Amino acid sequence: MKAVRPPRPERVKHVDYDFNVFINCPFDATFQPLLHAAIFTIHTCGLIARCALEDSDQNLRFSRILDIIGECRYGIHDLSRIEPGKMPRNNMPLELGVFIGCRHFGTEYDYEKDYLVLDSKPHRYKKHITDLGGEDPSIHGNTEKGMIKAVRDWLRSRLYGRMTPLPSAGVFYEHYRHFLTKAPDLCARRTWVLEELDFEEYVVVVTDYLEEAHQYRSELEAIYEQAVAKGLLK
Repeated sequence: MKAVRPPRPERVKHVDYDFNVFINCPFDATFQPLLHAAIFTIHTCGLIARCALEDSDQNLRFSRILDIIGECRYGIHDLSRIEPGKMPRNNMPLELGVFIGCRHFGTEYDYEKDYLVLDSKPHRYKKHITDLGGEDPSIHGNTEKGMIKAVRDWLRSRLYGRMTPLPSAGVFYEHYRHFLTKAPDLCARRTWVLEELDFEEYVVVVTDYLEEAHQYRSELEAIYEQAVAKGLLK
């Protein structure tokens, strides 16, 4: 007797769908500074960073990833671990494929999904994923400043009309550097250590900083003026 496939469960649009940003990237220590920079940029833009590192009561990792993708309108997919001569990290291309597939074959609101492809060097990914030949990934150059610019510039065009104009990428970067000076004290309030934070704890610290950002306005203005004087905001 032929097995009958159970019906697919009905999905309901997540309450934060239009603000959720799925981050698909390496989670190793080398990439962590870039991940942290991306999270900071996403939340500074008024959106919500989501990724497979968040807590879940599901034991199956890929099932969690599928659920998170379904709850996110935006996706940021880093392919910088596909390096010539090395065993590629195929998780990122796999999750990018799922995200694209969800956009085409999901529910009506999934058609609104939009995604950014990131890499460390121009044109490198085309040697490994030829079906993305029409895509122009943003290049971060394996730097926090490059990551902030790539994410900020991409989100700016998606958020046009939904919020006040975003500061330039250089201002974002100086803002992030200021956050890093405040983060240890923000962690200490919660008896945390910055270097030991998991994904969700780091998001809490970023949120704490942004909620108190008005207290740092004079400091931020001084940092901005110094950056302009030094020609750093290019």
